[in-house]
Amino acid sequence: MKCRSRSETIAIRTFGGLTFYRGNLPMAIQWDSQKARLLFSYLLITSDQWVHRNQLMELLWPGCNPEAGFKNFKTTLSRLRKSLNGKEQFNHILAQGDAYRINFEAITCDCDEFRISAVAGIRLMSRGNTQEAKSHLERAGDLYVAEFLPEEPVDHFIAKARKEMTELYGTAMSLLMQIYESEDRADLMVTLQSLVHFPTFQCR
Repeated sequence: MKCRSRSETIAIRTFGGLTFYRGNLPMAIQWDSQKARLLFSYLLITSDQWVHRNQLMELLWPGCNPEAGFKNFKTTLSRLRKSLNGKEQFNHILAQGDAYRINFEAITCDCDEFRISAVAGIRLMSRGNTQEAKSHLERAGDLYVAEFLPEEPVDHFIAKARKEMTELYGTAMSLLMQIYESEDRADLMVTLQSLVHFPTFQCR
């Protein structure tokens, strides 16, 4: 597969709403169906993990019989690829047998970067590596600008991911506040607390 340059990579934003960018320019995605959009959101949540078709079918059509579910999934996957590919003919969804994942060689996503940064920062703090932890925690804070996929308030799988990210953000920001406090950086503490989505219930 031909490697893409950084400028060609599609950047996806999920905090505050699902949006697509190439470079700094927004991309308009014409979703072929709502189910196609949901399928893409589920694959974003599962990141670079392979997800079996049966699991995705159950998320999209709970309780559906296998034959109808397989037919629906095949149609929805085709619509998803059509929505994403446009005129590019580039495979954004990879398949391995009956399992699927997003091609992260072609796509970057803020929720994936957020989780990596937040977890790295928390682990470094537990080892006492404060300065390295600080940069990761600040990066996580910069990425979490609003709620995860707020346009999908009732979908249970997305709601669960939203809750997990909110809790992860709260833990990360609580640790970052501890670092700022130890550095006697009241200015940074005030700035952090001023964010509308800052988890004040976790402040010291």
